[in-house]
Amino acid sequence: MLTIGHRDHHSRAAGAGITRRDLLRVGTLTLGGLTLGERLRLGAAPTSRNGSEKSVIMIHLSGGPSHLDMYDMKPDAPVEYRGEFRPIRTRVPGMEICELMPEQAKLADRFAILRGVRFAHLHSAHEFYSGYPWQEAPRASVAGEAQRPAVGSVVSRLRGASTIPPYVSLHNQVQWERAYYLGAEHEPFRVGGNSLKESLANMQRPPEVGELRIARRTELLKQFDVLRRSLDQNHALRAVDAFQSRALDIVASGRVRDAFDVDREPARVRARYGEKSFAVRRQVCNAADYYQREHPGRALLQARRLIEAGVSVVTCAIGEWDTHRYNFETLRAMLPAIDQAVSALILDLEDRGLLDDVVVVLGGEFGRTPRIGDVTPDGRSHWPQAGCLWMAGGGLRTGQVIGATDRRAESVIGRPISMQNVLSTLYRVLGIDSATTFRDFNGRPQYILEDRQPVEGLL
Repeated sequence: MLTIGHRDHHSRAAGAGITRRDLLRVGTLTLGGLTLGERLRLGAAPTSRNGSEKSVIMIHLSGGPSHLDMYDMKPDAPVEYRGEFRPIRTRVPGMEICELMPEQAKLADRFAILRGVRFAHLHSAHEFYSGYPWQEAPRASVAGEAQRPAVGSVVSRLRGASTIPPYVSLHNQVQWERAYYLGAEHEPFRVGGNSLKESLANMQRPPEVGELRIARRTELLKQFDVLRRSLDQNHALRAVDAFQSRALDIVASGRVRDAFDVDREPARVRARYGEKSFAVRRQVCNAADYYQREHPGRALLQARRLIEAGVSVVTCAIGEWDTHRYNFETLRAMLPAIDQAVSALILDLEDRGLLDDVVVVLGGEFGRTPRIGDVTPDGRSHWPQAGCLWMAGGGLRTGQVIGATDRRAESVIGRPISMQNVLSTLYRVLGIDSATTFRDFNGRPQYILEDRQPVEGLL
């Protein structure tokens, strides 16, 4: 609990009557052994966006989705390439997608398909979230490839602070999204696995902490402003101060906590996203170990609620798409769910007048081997040479296919699209100059992106 009045003559600020140790305890509302202030420091929940600024939802299909079986089908290729699924027409003439995604086919004018995307061969979401593949891998020592901040951290750094975290990460691995030299306060607020329940519980006010006590603590923080200016300029200490202040705001308002709670949505909205499947924690395919850990609709509904509450960037990892074995059986189970979820997200954003203000990016870390059976008789392996992505909203020019691959989806035709091209487009929509530089750990200026050419035809 909050402790005020302890004195430490070695660290007392002159004339303040409050010690540095006291300052570090402000806002520590103890809940189940973990305080909210500590939770914010561990998850590094930062700032928020201005309501007039655009925002982004990034959906990572973790493991590498099969481009050839989803958005870049080749029905005229030999059977060992084209696979088991058939393409269907969409409402955009000439655009075809997999038969297992009929809901997206009805909404094809609301998104753009990017084919011929080239990736690094790295089994992680580093490149998807930052544009740079090698963050903490063996090649991290290579100049220009190591430790670049994620999109959400850049947005957090440039857009300033409020009581709403500007950057929330749902179900991602911690190492995929880091702020690095932008500062710990610009790490995402992380939610995943069992931590969602813990996070929501830690946003509640303990019964023994009344509104008056909360108000007194808030007033105390204001009185510390002069003291803070006199403290040493340690980056970690500044981040701690920010987390404690934000902890009080979150506990007092409950706004962030409510945004995570999808049960507050009307039944018809939850049904659109697939509520009947929300509780399905393990859907095992016959003769396969792949499964849907949770229907993607829940995470995408949470993402929409967070964006509506004022979060600037929401990232979400969905599924097990590394289909070395049982590729088609696995996709038969997973594609209808992702089809329902992303279609519901588009329609929900549109119904709320938010689609032009929210960019949605969908994709993975690479495509899959065009020739079936390179590893197992019924699987597809990794294929970084060519893959696909999907973008919607944000005022982009949608209802089109950009880029192409050859007749077997093995090689890119023309200029490949890189993840930096995609993120350059994203930053342009967000009003951020990707030529902006930040000082890295060695004091050297680093551009947000090295390749700042946006995807031609999207803007």
